[in-house]
Amino acid sequence: MAMARRNAICRALAGARIARLTGIVRALIALAGILLPGLPAVGQGPTPRDVAVKQVASDVYFLFDFNGSNSVFLVTADGVLVIDTRTHPREGRDLLDRIRKVTDKPIKWVINSHFHGDHHMGNAVFKELGATFVAHEETARLMQQVQPKEMARRIDGFKSRGYDPAEVKLVLPDATFDSEMTIHLGGREIRLFCLGPGQQAGDTFVAFPHARILFTPGAFARHSMPNMAFTPSVDNWIKVLDQVAIMDVDTILPAHGDVATRADVKELAAMLADEYATVKDAVNRGVGLDQAIGTLTFPQYRDWRNYGRLQGEIKALYELIQTGKRSYFE
Repeated sequence: MAMARRNAICRALAGARIARLTGIVRALIALAGILLPGLPAVGQGPTPRDVAVKQVASDVYFLFDFNGSNSVFLVTADGVLVIDTRTHPREGRDLLDRIRKVTDKPIKWVINSHFHGDHHMGNAVFKELGATFVAHEETARLMQQVQPKEMARRIDGFKSRGYDPAEVKLVLPDATFDSEMTIHLGGREIRLFCLGPGQQAGDTFVAFPHARILFTPGAFARHSMPNMAFTPSVDNWIKVLDQVAIMDVDTILPAHGDVATRADVKELAAMLADEYATVKDAVNRGVGLDQAIGTLTFPQYRDWRNYGRLQGEIKALYELIQTGKRSYFE
């Protein structure tokens, strides 16, 4: 009996030691997850994104997604108007959930500001609610023309976030416009207009006169080097920004990046003029593309967001200057 009791006590002590060790191992794993965030915990999903909704006027809200694309929504007594639906139906639903925290009014209008998929691939969520979709006629054409390419260049992003690409459905606008359009909703006037091609054909600006707010498409982002692969004319892009910079508005809400001012628009116009003139000079002097990529470093913009895409920008400008074409649309 004494021997049996001793064996039972030993087994109990061993079990306690194992339990303590298991707890210690779990604690160390958790600590490693804190100290080394690059090591994912077992079962951990995609890293949460820094997304916030900012109320920028009594009835205008700005969804700011630092690592993605932004949206804007206007809330009125008669319903809601939305600009851009983000990059996937999952993000479209997230946008809708955030709108529902503000209002239960019906979604009446959706504006797609340009053809890039990260601004319209959440459309299906709002189509199910019966919203009317609006876009510039060039945006509508390009949405349809390059949908396979837009999907292809976003697959890696979908995978990293656990999104199913099969959920994406192309939802085209119900109505289009060529230069300008006005929407009236709940006593508010919303003005849509296109000033010609900026970052791409169809760039649509949206003004909320009552709030002195202007939404800008991909043609502008604050202190950020833009993607140059789509514009048919850098000269016209600069002219567009020059016009925006003198508009009678107080607040700029961009499709990418944080809330900005007209001074930020002037800064981007100056950067584009500098970059374009420098690359054009290199082409005119017979500098080859590889040499230009190696020598045109633009150190004055090293602290700008997306500086890392500079080599691709130089390549895109060489293509435009030398051929006048945009291979993305071929």
